[in-house]
Amino acid sequence: MPPLSRRLLLAAGAATAAATAIPVAAQAHRGAFGRYGSPDDRLTDDTRYVHAGGRGDHTTVQAAVDAAAPGSTVVIAAGAYRELVQVAKADLTFIGATDDPGDVVIVYDLAAGTLNPDGTTVGTAASATVKLDAPGFTAHAVTFANDWLRTDHPGMSGTQAVACRVRGDRSAFYRCRFLGHQDTLYADSPAVATAARQYYRHCHIEGDVDFIFGRGTAVFDRCEIHCVERDVTFTPKGMPWAPSTSREFEHGYLATGCRVTSAAGDAQYKLSRPWVPSSNPTAWPSLTIRDSWLGPGIDAAAPYTVMSSGHPWQDQRYAEYANIGPGAAVVDPATRPRQLSEDEAAEHTTEGYLGDWTPQDEPDAPAPKAHDFTIHIAGDSTASTYAAWRSPRAGWGQALDVFLTGRVTVDNRAWSGASSKSHTDKGVLDAIAANLEPGDWLLISFGHNDAKIEDPNRGTDPYTTYQQYLRGYIDTARLHRANPVLVTSVERRRFKDGKPVETLGEYPEAMRALAAEEDVPLIDLQAASLALWGQLGEEGTKDHFLWIDPGHEHYPDGVQDNTHFQATGAIEVARLVARAATRQHLLKGAFEGLHRNPDPSEITWPEAISEPPL
Repeated sequence: MPPLSRRLLLAAGAATAAATAIPVAAQAHRGAFGRYGSPDDRLTDDTRYVHAGGRGDHTTVQAAVDAAAPGSTVVIAAGAYRELVQVAKADLTFIGATDDPGDVVIVYDLAAGTLNPDGTTVGTAASATVKLDAPGFTAHAVTFANDWLRTDHPGMSGTQAVACRVRGDRSAFYRCRFLGHQDTLYADSPAVATAARQYYRHCHIEGDVDFIFGRGTAVFDRCEIHCVERDVTFTPKGMPWAPSTSREFEHGYLATGCRVTSAAGDAQYKLSRPWVPSSNPTAWPSLTIRDSWLGPGIDAAAPYTVMSSGHPWQDQRYAEYANIGPGAAVVDPATRPRQLSEDEAAEHTTEGYLGDWTPQDEPDAPAPKAHDFTIHIAGDSTASTYAAWRSPRAGWGQALDVFLTGRVTVDNRAWSGASSKSHTDKGVLDAIAANLEPGDWLLISFGHNDAKIEDPNRGTDPYTTYQQYLRGYIDTARLHRANPVLVTSVERRRFKDGKPVETLGEYPEAMRALAAEEDVPLIDLQAASLALWGQLGEEGTKDHFLWIDPGHEHYPDGVQDNTHFQATGAIEVARLVARAATRQHLLKGAFEGLHRNPDPSEITWPEAISEPPL
């Protein structure tokens, strides 16, 4: 069966959301608008409620906007709202009632080449599904989409189709989605000489050609910038950014802590090309990408290109700083923009771009408290699942099942030999992201292979790239409204004078520091395992690690492995993880029987596993 087009996918998703976004048992208590009140119990007197089925004040978003006073809040129930929306009133706020942007979709299907009744074409700016022209607009958990498709209009040249046009100063978006193909997000300003500050946090923005463009001063903070597959035979297939910053503006676009992902093949996308429009021939495009992961879909050999030969990208205000990932590799310095020094990077921050406006201080909405959820595991060989031909070798992620209640499942994407870097760069984090649901948990445990700094594909520095890669997991979980948990690496079996010794260098402490900085729960498995090895002693630990005498059917020559576990050890380390989670009130309802002694046969060894686990 062919994949759904975006139009069908949006329609199906929103229809499902409208029916199921709020559990039936909760509908009587919470209603169609969740925790945001209702027409009978308003958050404030000027809160307006939108419900396509008539359970709100209005059945369309535009009707709510028309009725709202400046400064009002518009709460939108789950559903697909096929309409054009224009906001010209200051300080309006849109809130998706379920806190999941996939449930609340504002969508239409105009393109620049679409004909008006008088025979003229619509044009790029007017193709926008949602036009935000007033200052102070805010949106939480809403999808802005344009599902106009090139394949439906063969031969049309004006294929720009904007999902959202933003021109108002102080426009902020939290956990929103922007879906389209060409020119998805028009991050602009009211006039060539008038700047407009914008802030996007934990947003998902996708498209193919120039899908973030305009002259706005915009910060993309920990967003996912996703390049879609495009049915063309040429490359590049497109690029995310096409800034057209006015020369008078000090700042243009800043991407900080973002992830640039792609559904296309390796190196089939560029990062950016500058746009110098005929309406502003003196434009001086500005884009800084810093502290971001650039995936293999980006052409690292030549990541920037031109829109017009008269305006080469080298003459524009492009800069990079401390990016990681396959697309960030500096193959030839001449093909990449200026790499900022630490002092220069201090000028390219959210605070520097937004000035006295501080939307970054606004907290995210809490994740839902799901009764049934999945525990996702990202880690290395100490947590991996092993095939039957390698038993009794097992990882603690594989053994976690023996303590689970019936309402929780485990999706173990730990990978033997992986570091935080290689696990991400090989696409395993993207595979996890594809399965994350609101309320799920993501356990993140790396360190053993990050310490192999002699290996450029795996080694990371504890307080720079290691923490940066870990942030990618944290931000991916938060983007999908799942719950990240950092887990320090389990200790090896190393003894000196009868006492276990630490072997993991600065990596556990770097993870602890990151957990405190990012306010993420931490399971200190290194400390817990070190204490357990001390209790068991040097001889007692052999039954937990992969120490096997010759003659075993899977290890005929025997093995003495002081890093990996056999079933008994995997179960005990899994118990340490589960107990630590229970003490901290994490993963509630996930575990039972933590005082019993499971038989190793309770572990499941599959016949085969994929490497990497995609």
